[in-house]
Amino acid sequence: MTAKATLREQILTELQKMDRATYEQRSRAIAEQLFQEEIWKKATTIGITIARFPEIATRAIIERAWQDGKTVAIPETNNKSKAMKFRVYKESDELCKKALGLYEPLESAVVVQKNDLDLLIVPGVLFRTDGYRIGFGAGFYDRYLMDYQGATISLCYREQITADFMPEPHDLPVQKLVIENNLK
Repeated sequence: MTAKATLREQILTELQKMDRATYEQRSRAIAEQLFQEEIWKKATTIGITIARFPEIATRAIIERAWQDGKTVAIPETNNKSKAMKFRVYKESDELCKKALGLYEPLESAVVVQKNDLDLLIVPGVLFRTDGYRIGFGAGFYDRYLMDYQGATISLCYREQITADFMPEPHDLPVQKLVIENNLK
């Protein structure tokens, strides 16, 4: 197992010990921090995943985006090509459950061009304070970020911050971290 895989497994194991009430409360608090960010306020089209426990819950963020009149786009992944694209997600849209239990848009949903995404909320498992991250291991976001020109932000629990890994040449940092309780 690689060092990244070991770190990923350790933090996910730790986070999975969180009870549901604590998880929901902590996720709400981080979402409220996000809503105060200028990068959030200015964005009109947001790329975001449908999170799974123990990832920071994204449902309230998506609902707030809709309330604020923002366009929400969620990723559709292709496991064979390892490519990812974002499709518009509206309140009434159905989702399909894909590999790894991820919920993704139907193929009938409108594709959002990469340069039309103002803000991409990039998921991750571990983060350095300079924005480098360890993702979930498939590399979808690393490939997507290579030529993405919009703003990038990641949401993280305080225990997801570490200095225990070195970025690899293909890794790209996010521009901003929203760390639980505004820790830096």
